[in-house]
Amino acid sequence: MPRNFTLGCWAAFGLSLILLIGRAGEPALAFGPFRLDAMALFLGSAVLLVSAVVHSFSLRHMDGDARFDAFFKRLAALTATVLALLVTDAVPLFAGLWMLMGWLLADAIGHVRSWPQAQAAAATARTAFLRGGAALTAGLILLSLATGSLSIAGIAAGAAQASPWLVGPGLLALVLAAAIQSGLFPFQRWLMSSMVAPTPVSAFMHAGLVNAGGILVARFSSAFEAVPAVLLIIFAAGAASALLGQVTALVQTDVKRGLAASTTAQMGFMLLQCGLGFHAAAMAHLVLHGLYKASLFLGAGSALANAAAPKTQAAPSLAAAGPAAIAALLAGAGFALTSGKLEVGAGALLVLFAALAAAQAGLALRGDGLVRWLAGPAVLGLAGLLYGLIVRGAEALLAGTPGLVAPQALNPLHLLVAALFLLAWVAIQAGWHRRSAALYVRALRLGQPAPASVTDRRETYHA
Repeated sequence: MPRNFTLGCWAAFGLSLILLIGRAGEPALAFGPFRLDAMALFLGSAVLLVSAVVHSFSLRHMDGDARFDAFFKRLAALTATVLALLVTDAVPLFAGLWMLMGWLLADAIGHVRSWPQAQAAAATARTAFLRGGAALTAGLILLSLATGSLSIAGIAAGAAQASPWLVGPGLLALVLAAAIQSGLFPFQRWLMSSMVAPTPVSAFMHAGLVNAGGILVARFSSAFEAVPAVLLIIFAAGAASALLGQVTALVQTDVKRGLAASTTAQMGFMLLQCGLGFHAAAMAHLVLHGLYKASLFLGAGSALANAAAPKTQAAPSLAAAGPAAIAALLAGAGFALTSGKLEVGAGALLVLFAALAAAQAGLALRGDGLVRWLAGPAVLGLAGLLYGLIVRGAEALLAGTPGLVAPQALNPLHLLVAALFLLAWVAIQAGWHRRSAALYVRALRLGQPAPASVTDRRETYHA
């Protein structure tokens, strides 16, 4: 049966790609409570690819597990639930599937029934998902009352004409549900605790589960555009999690927990893009990050096997700053050229983030002068070009979906966040988080899992 599930995932992935290409530019296809549109096909293809890879990996990784068949049934059920969530247009069914998704994921986190720490992590996740589901349900009720519609498409279309006294709180409730599901601060504890789950489960979370918060905001993008103040809240919440998650990741000594903190940071950046009105770009980021982070989790065992004693990192020298600056300029310019984001208000922030990412990579360049000063920056510049093309491609594929590209005008909050990102980047390069005991301890506390999900007794890992 597990092999049949795996083959089924690969076959479904192939079919979804054919549909995605074949239906490009076509209007949404409605059937009963479901609605098949470009976004559902785009994200569904990514979900199926991650699921197929995790299924294939798990055939060997979970071999010999006492609950081998149950594990694959849970993965298959989660895959089917996320796919159903992507195509569901009926509000009651959407809320039910969201709750089911959380219940199944919490159950997968607690796969090892005889391990108390795994059960504690599952309970922590279950509580978080129940709260998120309650927030989602409350938000959907308010939005349905405001618009008089029980369909997601109807709510998105009617929000602009509905009472802001119902729409505003309803959208805020959806933001809360998205933040909990994606493990944003201050709701990151369930995600940090979940690292006691089998490694394939940690990887599989990136198949539309932990990143479902971004999907939720994108599904209601037209409604959010009707209340710009809520978009600013999404932007601020995403920016805070991006910064705090990255700092938390830097001080982790546990490989999987470091990846979890990085996921919190990336989920924050995904919602930050939604807050800027670049929902399609956020979906491209969701897919790329999901594939990349799933591969890192699946390779965590190899990383531990090949681990060496950590080396103390010194602050970057002036000699490293030059190549990093060139890489930042080339990557930022390449991304701006191919994505067109520099021309549309708050898109300048995305260009800045692309440049900062390239500068960070540029600081890690090694080799002689030619490699560091020419080849490395050139490769990073091409990466910026490619990323811009991917974003533009995602926007083209999702062009028929209303509200996915609605850039917001730059305002003082955007500029303040940009300044904070620059300051934080400089502080990290200077090693302030390592030189200050107070900063280090605070960052370490941010990434702490639920106490009951941690043990210092090695033998319990063999429960």
